[in-house]
Amino acid sequence: MQDVSFLVVDDCQLVRNLVRSTLVNRLGAENVYTAEDGKEALELLDARHIDIIIADWQMPNLDGEELLKRVRKSKKHSKTPFIMMSSLSDREHVVCAIQNGVSQYMMKPFTADKLEEAVHKSWSTISRRGAIRLSGLPEHSVRIRTGSRTLSGHVKNISQSGMLLQSPYSREMHLFSTYELELDVFDLDGGNLLIAPLYAMPVRIVAVEGFVDTKICQLALRFNRDMLNDATKSHLNELLKHLGGCDTELIQDN
Repeated sequence: MQDVSFLVVDDCQLVRNLVRSTLVNRLGAENVYTAEDGKEALELLDARHIDIIIADWQMPNLDGEELLKRVRKSKKHSKTPFIMMSSLSDREHVVCAIQNGVSQYMMKPFTADKLEEAVHKSWSTISRRGAIRLSGLPEHSVRIRTGSRTLSGHVKNISQSGMLLQSPYSREMHLFSTYELELDVFDLDGGNLLIAPLYAMPVRIVAVEGFVDTKICQLALRFNRDMLNDATKSHLNELLKHLGGCDTELIQDN
């Protein structure tokens, strides 16, 4: 998740450092911003592009609950994943966080595994948002290049931000932070459409139930917005418009 930007908000420097260390060392994050309270966090949210917010509940000046409310009311970050850290385990606080739009509620103290799980769940949710299934197309195949291998797969759904694929599993999938893709769409208004080159980052790779022996996996990818050229964006927009109900912008900032 090296291209995902995180904002960690906690008045305790030790907690900020521990969370940042986990994001960097276990998830490969390269853009991790920190703030001591909600007020400083709002300033960073205005100045920076943030993909995921991880904030404590109890903080001076502006606490996590009020920060969450303001984030959900903002146009820029209303749909940004928000992970709440808290030592408050009673039902009232948990329900309050859910009602205010929290993505994940994580009890303190927590392990690095729990933090990693919360991040993946939050990110997979935002990756699925706005996805459009390709049931209207008779065929839709994709070729995935990972190092020396080229794998063939099928697209399960697609959106402005990424797509979900099903393909044979290869160990090389775990070695690369960016994949090069070619998307073949057949019978699009009577013709074929080749969308290439597409560049995307893996969000998760999981085995498909019932296909363990044949090593089939589902691969969630997020498009690398900086590497897509104008022609690729245009072709992808054409596909999304054909499927209907999709904005013409390929990549939308939160």
